Amino acid sequence: MQMILNIDNDLIALNQAIKNHYEWAGKLLELALLGGKTDEAILHPLAHQRCQFSRWISHNLEEGHPGAELVSRIYYAHVIMHDRARDLMQAIMNTAVSPVILSNYHHAQQLFINSIDKYKEYLFESRNHMDTLTGLPLRHLLYSNFALMQARNQRAGKRIFVLLMDIDRFKSINDCWGHNAGDEVLRRVADILCSGARRHEPVYRFGGEEFIMLIEASSGKEACQCAARLCHHLESNPVELGAELLTVTVTGGIVGLKEGESLHDAIGRADKAMYHGKNTGRNRCIYMSETGQLMTLTHQVPGESPGLDPGANTNAEFSHHP
Repeated sequence: MQMILNIDNDLIALNQAIKNHYEWAGKLLELALLGGKTDEAILHPLAHQRCQFSRWISHNLEEGHPGAELVSRIYYAHVIMHDRARDLMQAIMNTAVSPVILSNYHHAQQLFINSIDKYKEYLFESRNHMDTLTGLPLRHLLYSNFALMQARNQRAGKRIFVLLMDIDRFKSINDCWGHNAGDEVLRRVADILCSGARRHEPVYRFGGEEFIMLIEASSGKEACQCAARLCHHLESNPVELGAELLTVTVTGGIVGLKEGESLHDAIGRADKAMYHGKNTGRNRCIYMSETGQLMTLTHQVPGESPGLDPGANTNAEFSHHP
């Protein structure tokens, strides 16, 4: 539920920042109508960095933030609005206000408000595409976030890998413990996967008892290290069901996106790799190379990170399949 909580907290912080900026705008109106001493909050060339709204922008304007592009638009609209406000106040002080100067300020203010509204729409839409059971983002956000990640990785020279995971023997959990227990397992698995994931390793609920992760990595070996780490983290954190502890495992399929390949097609290949793992014993990750070669990551060596490239030597055991 952490992602839903993050969105809610972002909305609260944004509304507070907007309230602070309304107070700033009210001060500008008061000075325009009643006169008085004008301070640097309006006249300073970097006034946009001195108002409290800039703190919210700085907190959210970071690479990797899914809404960073929209926040960037708010940033530039905020700068322009402050510039036009300074022009207006200087014109008032010089008794040289013109319809053009006033119109420029109103136009800049409206652009600023519109940019905030767009970001709010994004937050509400994101919240509506979160799974209410696990708190994870659903498929719609998977595809929209993938486009942003793809653009970022093209600049960084990295590749995107898709890890599709299915909880092992989930039907038996429902049959033995009941559907309420099954729901609790889904919630806890989501929490454990998120706690084991690193930055830029978003986890999504793909449907049923399936989860999917987008991994940014330089090689198949690095991506498989991530997959092994995540699966090991889940297995090492049993789920509490009443007074008992239940060890939950997943079987995963991991593939790297080929040049020009769609996310939909990559997921299809990851699905084939995953079901190969289901049919050969479960509780494992299957890496499918670009040529279709299947390699099974069978276990993690204590104190070492498993991973592979096709043909590479590693300290973990891999089974190669034709």
